[in-house]
Amino acid sequence: MNEKKRKILIAAMKLFSKTSFHQTSMQQIADVCGVSKGSLYTHFKSKEELLSDIFSYYYQMLGQQMATAETNVDSVEEAFIREIAIRLRHYCEFHEFFQMQMNEVRGLEDPSLNQFVHQEHTKLLRKTEKGIVSVFGKDAAAYASDLTATLKGMLITYVRGIIEEGKTCDPNELARFLFLQLNAIVRTFIEEKPNPFFMTPPLQAQPQETTHPLYIVRKMKETIASLNMQAEDIIFESVEILEKELLEIKPRVAVLSGMIHNLKESSSLVELASELEETIKQMPITTLIK
Repeated sequence: MNEKKRKILIAAMKLFSKTSFHQTSMQQIADVCGVSKGSLYTHFKSKEELLSDIFSYYYQMLGQQMATAETNVDSVEEAFIREIAIRLRHYCEFHEFFQMQMNEVRGLEDPSLNQFVHQEHTKLLRKTEKGIVSVFGKDAAAYASDLTATLKGMLITYVRGIIEEGKTCDPNELARFLFLQLNAIVRTFIEEKPNPFFMTPPLQAQPQETTHPLYIVRKMKETIASLNMQAEDIIFESVEILEKELLEIKPRVAVLSGMIHNLKESSSLVELASELEETIKQMPITTLIK
């Protein structure tokens, strides 16, 4: 994504959060960005598309960093704390996004956008519940939904305080502090055994969590490096194009399909290519260009 388009998304996000989606015009967005209204329409066909791309942009960045957090860590506890730190950074950097989300998502006419936001929110909740069980064990499973709600409340409260008071914050340090609080609550629940308020869906009944596409691409690049496959130009270039396309707000299905077809020609990458293909099929239509 080019820098101009990213700046338009950020500016529109701020305007939507301060007034509202319906009260903000494309002309106002163009004025704030210092571009003509016609130039704005070369990047976004409508205000609705702009709003959709804001949500896609945010969740794309969050998903990329969460996927990275799962690698190169010594324990599930460290991975969980790292994910908390990532969420803290995003809450602070994009606090307008959350204000806009609360103001705009309910009542939107576009059902696909509503579905996309609900799906991403549910995915994050399920991921947190799974992380809690992985870190604290099966005794905490019955309270996973309650603990997820508690952690979300702590995150929002602390970030709101940071923003309103202008307080500097080390996300890694605060993440460990929040984890200590969550740990104390978990131990109390396990000892006292209160009845859960929220019913946690059984893990086996939850939708299977898909691997982030960029994580699969990273594994492809590692495979290429380990087998010294750089000489096969079409394979190496296909992976590079895949990665670049997946970093776009709305990856083009035709480009992804073409590169995956190339990679399936390699016996060393055919399984990863097939896994990536299935993962892309499960991506919400809101985030793709057919």
